[in-house]
Amino acid sequence: MGDVMENEQKLEGNAQEIEEKPNRILRTPLFTKLYSTNVTVFKTNVDIRIEFFNEKGETADNIIFYSDGLVMLTMEAAKKLSIELGKVIEEYENEKGEIKIDDERNNKILVNE
Repeated sequence: MGDVMENEQKLEGNAQEIEEKPNRILRTPLFTKLYSTNVTVFKTNVDIRIEFFNEKGETADNIIFYSDGLVMLTMEAAKKLSIELGKVIEEYENEKGEIKIDDERNNKILVNE
C-alpha cells in the first residue's frame, strides 16, 4: 500500500513540474523571419491566408504590392491567432495608446493566385 501512495505522490509532483515549465519553441532549418508593413487576409474554402507586403509600386491605373510571404492557417489556427493578436494589441494600446491605421492601408488588396 505504501508503494502505491508513494507512486501517486511522485506522479503528482511530476504533473506540477510539467505544468510549471513553459512551452518551448524549436526552430527548424526552414525557419524564416518576415517583417511586414502591410498585410491582406482572405479565406478559401479550407483555410485562412495572410499575405505579407513591404514594397509597393504605383502605375497610372493602380498600386502594385510585392508579396514577401504567405501563411496558410487552418480555421482553428486562424481563430487562435485572432484571439492572441487581440490580447497583445489590447495590452499594447493600454500601455501606449490607440494604434492608428492609415486610410491607405485599409484599401482592398487583390491577390493574384
